[in-house]
Amino acid sequence: MPLVGTAGHVDHGKSTLIERLTGRDPDRWDEEKERGLTIDLGFAWTSLPSGTEVSFVDVPGHERFIKNMLAGIDGFDVALLVVAADEGWSVQTTEHVAALDALGVSNAVVALTKIDLADDDMVQLAELEVEEQLTGTSVAGSPIVPVSAITGDGIERLLTALDQAVDGVADRPGAADLWVDRVFNIAGAGTVVTGSLTQGTIAVGDELELLPAGVRVIVRGLHQHDTEVAAVEASGRVAINVSGLDRREISRGHRLRTPGTALATERLFGQIQPAPGGEAPGERGAYHLHLGSGSWSVELRPVGAGAAVLVSTNPIPAVAGDRFVLRDVGRQQVVGGGIVLDPSPPARRRDL
Repeated sequence: MPLVGTAGHVDHGKSTLIERLTGRDPDRWDEEKERGLTIDLGFAWTSLPSGTEVSFVDVPGHERFIKNMLAGIDGFDVALLVVAADEGWSVQTTEHVAALDALGVSNAVVALTKIDLADDDMVQLAELEVEEQLTGTSVAGSPIVPVSAITGDGIERLLTALDQAVDGVADRPGAADLWVDRVFNIAGAGTVVTGSLTQGTIAVGDELELLPAGVRVIVRGLHQHDTEVAAVEASGRVAINVSGLDRREISRGHRLRTPGTALATERLFGQIQPAPGGEAPGERGAYHLHLGSGSWSVELRPVGAGAAVLVSTNPIPAVAGDRFVLRDVGRQQVVGGGIVLDPSPPARRRDL
């Protein structure tokens, strides 16, 4: 089941657009509804014109909640980049596109929202600006669809564009892989975790390994889109009722995998690419590594052109091939990202 995720500046209409597309309000918290501001990840789903069912992850756009945004952006099959026609390209639009670029997301659709608040000239100028800003990024050349979530203008064209985007989404076989983004208790059922299944299959009765703790759990039940199911395949949203685990033992940033297929490590060797138009991250900076739904403070130790060892004081659940985002703590912006080449590189003397 394809996974579509939003990206874009605060108050550009991401949540309103998702509600228009799905009929479901992705904002879960009372504070979000009171403030009209997405604070945490939101979720919804719908069937596209072709009949393909898709999951949506709605991320916050405000800079104060960038950590929550980055917790939900990994694993997108399609990015839905939202830019308001009456405001145009903004600061967080740049950062969100930098994150998409760092994660290698290349399948995207741009929704040019709030066209009911802009005249034709403003809409055309906004389209040109978006095209220019996307040049040189992984989502350059993405289709741009002017829409209004209020009047409904352009919504059918946007659904068609999303249908075309998900049409080429490939299966993701391999070890089951889910980053936890929520955990809660249900009376009579016990601990439930939710996340986006980005690879493999999970079935009731399966044994999974919780990382970084290395604890084994059994899948007691599965729900997808409010429906109880016997098994789920990547990708898409899923809720898992697990046994052998107290909710206090698990949190956002933990990872459920097929046992024995990932490591909990404090040192990663990776290939690093600077953000579009930026300089390569240097050794002197203070960085946050965003991998899956987690975030860790890391030191960067270059070992050659475009390569570095990333060192953390806390264990990171990782496998070779994982994509990550690097954010500079001082500048408070995404400065690059890359791919894990070795989750357990041999130690150099300076790393001891």
